[in-house]
Amino acid sequence: MNILYTNFHTGHGGGHTTYVLALLQNPEHNKFVACPPSSRLYKILAERGMEREGRLIPLQFPSGLGRLPETARNTRALIRAIDQHDIDIVHTNGSSDNRMALYASPFVKKKFKTVFTKHNTYKVKGAVSLWRLNKFNAAVIFVSGQICKTIGLDSSNPRYHVIDNCIDLDFWKKNKEIHTGEHLTLVSSAGTARHKGWTYLVDAIDGLPEAEKKRLSIILMGRHEPEMEDDRPIAATKCDITYTGFLEDTRPYLEKGDIGFVLSYKAEASSFASREMSAMSLPVMISDFPVMRDYVDQSCGWVTRAQDAESIRETLRKILAMPPEELNGMKRAARLKAEREFSIQRMLEATNKVYSGII
Repeated sequence: MNILYTNFHTGHGGGHTTYVLALLQNPEHNKFVACPPSSRLYKILAERGMEREGRLIPLQFPSGLGRLPETARNTRALIRAIDQHDIDIVHTNGSSDNRMALYASPFVKKKFKTVFTKHNTYKVKGAVSLWRLNKFNAAVIFVSGQICKTIGLDSSNPRYHVIDNCIDLDFWKKNKEIHTGEHLTLVSSAGTARHKGWTYLVDAIDGLPEAEKKRLSIILMGRHEPEMEDDRPIAATKCDITYTGFLEDTRPYLEKGDIGFVLSYKAEASSFASREMSAMSLPVMISDFPVMRDYVDQSCGWVTRAQDAESIRETLRKILAMPPEELNGMKRAARLKAEREFSIQRMLEATNKVYSGII
């Protein structure tokens, strides 16, 4: 089976990039990727030799009436790629690339099937978009069982499949166990988008008594952008915080951490970062945003109220009061949960089952 994966992101791509890279580990099928040459995904795959092998296709996925000539040009390139590589399935990961697959479908020599993965909790707006989701796609994959409920879709639709994001447990593994000391480092590889909720953690730490505040520091894998200083300024003096910028490999910083956190309050559908941090033996503090709640249990993490600095502060004080051996036990439990629930083999096998069910 020949599978073409598409990803519309022009830059970093976040979880979408991680998702496609995970699916490319599938030992079955012939795999191709179409994405913008400026994207992180393209650069990674070019370095791995896919461009040289002719399996990496430079493609843009523009949208909007003002970009119709560009859309037409890229649609023709997509048609050529599908015909040239005898593609059986186009696996799309966003609305713009899903639309382009629809535009291409009447003009290819061999009919292909389209799979769409819904990576977020943005609602599907309009009758045309809903038709495209439910009728054009042979299968729709949701990366969390909570997505349909959150955005009001009928989960009984036979074209819908829930396949949780999973990770390579061998890659995401701490080289050595770091025992808890007096000082605790809170770390997140989820990035610095505002909806990740990290600013509420900063506010929570800022409100602690000075003695407790000094025991905590934050490492954020992302950049602090000027536009973040909107109606809720983030003063650097609020707490000890380090911004690493974007990293190709987050593991060296995760190695330094005691506790992971992802405190999202919108958009999030399934957090690769939570799984990666758990696999790296980090108990994770998450928000109660519906799709987040299932990532941890009381043996290996904490659930706080979304967008609530006081709730986060209360959790931090409980953590600071824990005996070191108890926190070390939670670190071990986090890794065990990852081994039990987050293995990439589960994700690949379930995705292959979707593919075989539509061909």
